[in-house]
Amino acid sequence: MNEKESFVFYRSFFEALSDLKDKDRLRLYDAICELALNENDTELTGIAKTIFTLIKPQILANSERYKNGKKRWETKKRNHRF
Repeated sequence: MNEKESFVFYRSFFEALSDLKDKDRLRLYDAICELALNENDTELTGIAKTIFTLIKPQILANSERYKNGKKRWETKKRNHRF
């Protein structure tokens, strides 16, 4: 289970979603949160799919950086003697 409590949400994401109809915008917000926090991919259609396709690589890159940082932190913690 992923224990991630937060993620980066960029202004560009907000701006890309701002002109969408409420239904599509909500689906995208949910899809972004599902991917960033729970690593679950969401099936979307239409304009929501198009925008998500552009946002998804940034979310995945940030998640990879988070995982790598967490591994380094755990290694440092394990090697530190109290």
